[in-house]
Amino acid sequence: MKLNKIIEGCDVQSLIGGTEADVTNISNDSRRIKEGGLFVAVTGFELDGHKFIPGAVANGAKAVVLEDPAAVLKGHADVAWILVRDSREELARIAANFYGHPTEKMTLAGVTGTNGKTSTVFLIQNILKHAGRKTGLIGTIENRIGDRVVATERTTPEADELQALFARMLSEGVDSVVMEVSSHALDLHRVDHCKFHVGVYTNLTLDHLDYHETMENYRDAKAKLFERCQAAVVNMDDPQGGFMLQKAAGKKKLTYGIGREDVDLSAKNLRERLDGVHFTLTHEGREWEAYMQTPGKFSVYNGLAAIGCTLALGIPMEIALQALATESRIRGRFEAFPSPTGYVAIVDYAHAPDGLQNVLQAIREMSEKRVITVFGCGGDRDKSKRPVMGRIAGEMSDYCIITSDNPRTESPERIITDVEVGMQKTGCAYERITDRKAAIHKALSMGEKGDVVLIAGKGHEDYQVLGKEKIHFDDAEVVLEFFKEVRK
Repeated sequence: MKLNKIIEGCDVQSLIGGTEADVTNISNDSRRIKEGGLFVAVTGFELDGHKFIPGAVANGAKAVVLEDPAAVLKGHADVAWILVRDSREELARIAANFYGHPTEKMTLAGVTGTNGKTSTVFLIQNILKHAGRKTGLIGTIENRIGDRVVATERTTPEADELQALFARMLSEGVDSVVMEVSSHALDLHRVDHCKFHVGVYTNLTLDHLDYHETMENYRDAKAKLFERCQAAVVNMDDPQGGFMLQKAAGKKKLTYGIGREDVDLSAKNLRERLDGVHFTLTHEGREWEAYMQTPGKFSVYNGLAAIGCTLALGIPMEIALQALATESRIRGRFEAFPSPTGYVAIVDYAHAPDGLQNVLQAIREMSEKRVITVFGCGGDRDKSKRPVMGRIAGEMSDYCIITSDNPRTESPERIITDVEVGMQKTGCAYERITDRKAAIHKALSMGEKGDVVLIAGKGHEDYQVLGKEKIHFDDAEVVLEFFKEVRK
């Protein structure tokens, strides 16, 4: 594609060189640039892309988009230098142009919120598959093109990676894509120039203040999704639901909630067990009996969000309910493992205060005896939630073990101490075990018939980040290996 077509619509401040060159590839990572490529120098939080311009040119870049005119290399007349105000913002436009705006040729649904994004995205995909759609999925656990898994590192990929993934999906016959849309992605322009048909809002609770600084900034970032959607599906039980609804620019708006009559989709008569939840669904004056394989009030909210999204996409209610009843289990989300001795271990991704509270509330409503909770908090992330999570775990558990999550470059002991501040206010019996595997083993060894052991924080993750190193670690594997030894 010609360079002038790729930068069409960009806010170009100045240009050195011609724009008739054929561009073969684009990236903001100099290591991925090949002969004939276009490199976008983005100023990041840890690294400045302008420092990698020489490497990109050495790899064959014939065009560079940049913000700092001082970074233009002398002696490279064969390279086009395109100065812009915000290279991160222009990366999204350039990527959409380069890949031919693929989302304009598919149906795209985006799900945003603090909790429930991953589960809701998987539920929506399953409903779409039941309806005969060829689906794509972009999420925390994995990306999928049809049934093929594609590796993922972020909740939402960078703009160039995202548009490339959309283009691959389109080329393989995908007609409907559902994706998690993080607040970071919205704020950092990663999803600019994506045509969203439906936006889904789950909830907003304490998280990511290390980046957004205030809950208002966090809320406003989430709301950007609804300013660009044709239809909005909003949880009105959440205090920010009304705000999101006001921000929705599309004509179609569907609301949902539990036990209320002033919404489009409402659930009532919830009956919960460890193997799932039954409830009565009301919509447009009709009632349906619904079942989901994952228990908990939070699961019902996820189900309502998925139903609302697929209704907005024209999928009949009957197909949505059939899909929820048969395919609503998700790896690392309230994943239950019955022990050989009669208790149940649950692995869940809950890593924020609201998520932990929701999971523990569901367990409390179903457990026959004790609730034993193993959890920690991530390092180099929002520190304000640590004592809050300690308090929640202490108030809702009979025994807690505070351990490491992904400490990253922080001291694991320091993180545990921060969590301990909240725990100590509850009077709950607890202990500190820094080694996560040892902590899980201790909790499992304590379990007795009728107990529930919750292992929270990592869910589907198969790694642990210690310092700058990522090691293999899977909570579910640890549980299954422990049970295997018990059976011997």
